[in-house]
Amino acid sequence: MAAITLKVGDRVAFVNEVGGGSVIEVRLRGRVVVRGDDGFELERGLKELVRYDPVAIKKAYSVTDHQAGMVAANDVLEEKRKKRSNSRPGKTPKRPEDASVAEVDLHLHELVPDETRLDKAEKLSYQLAYFERSLEAAIRDGKKKLIVIHGVGEGVLREEVRKMLQFYENVRFHDADMRKYGVGATEVQILR
Repeated sequence: MAAITLKVGDRVAFVNEVGGGSVIEVRLRGRVVVRGDDGFELERGLKELVRYDPVAIKKAYSVTDHQAGMVAANDVLEEKRKKRSNSRPGKTPKRPEDASVAEVDLHLHELVPDETRLDKAEKLSYQLAYFERSLEAAIRDGKKKLIVIHGVGEGVLREEVRKMLQFYENVRFHDADMRKYGVGATEVQILR
């Protein structure tokens, strides 16, 4: 891949950051000074910048008539599918979700964007704090049940969740419905 060449006045965007700016100085060893859109001057390497080309961007994000037609056809099909699923002749209508039940999934990939930066203790601490906030919110919102999805794993998170629940007087807990959640969930009943 050939390195880009920039000159003073070129408009650039940052590769690993949001934003961009204008080149105000080209230095030795592939370094460039950019005045960002916010007015600050930043020194970056050539590999950290990309030339901003409005024509290429417009071309990349343009939609052809064929593509627009495909999107419209998909929208029509989706509307038909929704109408069919709402009226199911001869079938029992789907039960609406119970508004008095809350669910919280404690799997780390559901909670944090990048779990690789946390060690085991930090992961567990984060999950338990998230669980406690969810339980307090469920109690405050008047929910009757909270389903805690903790997964199977080694059982450490499950045990820590259950230890925390023992400090609450107004809750009872047991394994959640295995048909719906498998063995990796706990059902918390919130008593009034």
